[in-house]
Amino acid sequence: MASCEERQAPFDEQAALEHGGGIALAAFQQLSGRLQDAMQAGGPAHAVEYCSLAALPLLDSLSSAKGLRIRRTSDKIRAPHDAPDADEQRRLGEVLDLLAKGTPGMRITSQVVLLGDSVAYYQPILINMPACLRCHGVPGRDIDSTTLAAIQQRYPGDAATGYGMGDLRGLWSIRWER
Repeated sequence: MASCEERQAPFDEQAALEHGGGIALAAFQQLSGRLQDAMQAGGPAHAVEYCSLAALPLLDSLSSAKGLRIRRTSDKIRAPHDAPDADEQRRLGEVLDLLAKGTPGMRITSQVVLLGDSVAYYQPILINMPACLRCHGVPGRDIDSTTLAAIQQRYPGDAATGYGMGDLRGLWSIRWER
């Protein structure tokens, strides 16, 4: 007797990690390349303005092109649309617990989780380039007053400053249908 239900293939965690990692890398390259161009064109204050206008549409465009959802989230968000959902908050909590127990950020690995009929991929985002500190570092030390004013204007309620090299900035959160 034939079943009317379609059987799902066994979950291949390694393939999902590779798929998610490739998407995160492509999204990072697109975003960081454009931010570097904006930084060169007008400094960090210009990069803040560019990011506030273009980062979300860029990730939405990449998401649509690849048939999935690409987000960045954090425990210290810059914009309200970056607030973690319940599943992202769970993974953020796990990563923050590992950091609090002394695990170096570079040793925290990506994770894939089955969420019903979808796959969630989470990859830590670390501050690993000095240029990141020009918008996410310590105000008055890494972030100049012009850039800080641009952040405050574009992102009221911003909490995404005060970072140092190697700090966890947040997570890539990528989801696709299984």
